[in-house]
Amino acid sequence: MKYIQLIGTQRSGSNLLRLMLNQLDDIAAPHPPHILSTFLPVLDKYGNLKISKNLNNLILDVCKWIKLNPIKWENFNVSVDMIKSKLKNPSIFQVFSSIYEIYGEQSNSKVWICKSLTNMNYFDHIEREKLSPVYIYIYRDGRDVDISFKKAIVGPKHSYLLAKKWEEDQTLCEKIKKNISSSRFISVKYEDLILYPKKILFHICKKIEVKYDDKALNYYKSKESKVSASAGEMWSNLSKPILKNNSLKFIKGLNKEDLLIFESIAIKSLSRLGYNLLNPKRNLLTKFSDLDIERFKKINSELKENVIKNANTTDLILREPHENFKKKNLASKTF
Repeated sequence: MKYIQLIGTQRSGSNLLRLMLNQLDDIAAPHPPHILSTFLPVLDKYGNLKISKNLNNLILDVCKWIKLNPIKWENFNVSVDMIKSKLKNPSIFQVFSSIYEIYGEQSNSKVWICKSLTNMNYFDHIEREKLSPVYIYIYRDGRDVDISFKKAIVGPKHSYLLAKKWEEDQTLCEKIKKNISSSRFISVKYEDLILYPKKILFHICKKIEVKYDDKALNYYKSKESKVSASAGEMWSNLSKPILKNNSLKFIKGLNKEDLLIFESIAIKSLSRLGYNLLNPKRNLLTKFSDLDIERFKKINSELKENVIKNANTTDLILREPHENFKKKNLASKTF
């Protein structure tokens, strides 16, 4: 079964693309529980995975984690034995791949898609495990990503930190592109996706060898879209038709200081991806003092606290099961 890995920065349209592709009969694209980024940091606590008991404990925890996902994997039934029967070796990467493949099989699909964008940080391991995915790199003007993150319950809130993160992500995606065959890499510009969705989706389907269907454009009518939209305010647009004018928000949305900071840090990727700067290059900042950076971090913390304080109650409640599981099961996990 073919594996597709989405990469890029959050708030760039990856959920929109996931839901569109999920409408196609040959594709299974569940909402991601972020298996690798959750379990890799605590993997040493499970001990040697060549020992059956340790591997079983890891698999059981991963399965519990999936069940606690804010957006449920419908009609998914899996067991330790089912997962172990697919493992080529006892690793978290194989557990991850096997679970998604089983989900794809139970959905009668030919392709499974993982939307955990942070998996791009494990590119070397994924390749070493010979999982060999097709990478779909979805990117959006970083300044609009900045605006979106400032409103979201997750992620940084100050433009200095947002620009650093966005620039690092785009650089990493470019590195991945240069290190694999062109047959396994697809670039999708968010601004093109919302203006020419059929053209972009048709190109993706041709490249990954699945049949395109116009029902992908009606993603917002699907149960998965409605469930996703109701699972958090930052996904509310997923139950609506494509917002074709959802770009260049930063022109009015970013103040002059934040715009200057973002363009100063992210000039390389903005330029390479074809986004025009609003500030003259001669005005861009070449360095930031330690005092400036400390001030930015302090403001960022205050902004994050304010977002949580004013967050929709539903958003917080839906995240509680995962947070509680981390505290009770993963933080103190020892075998």
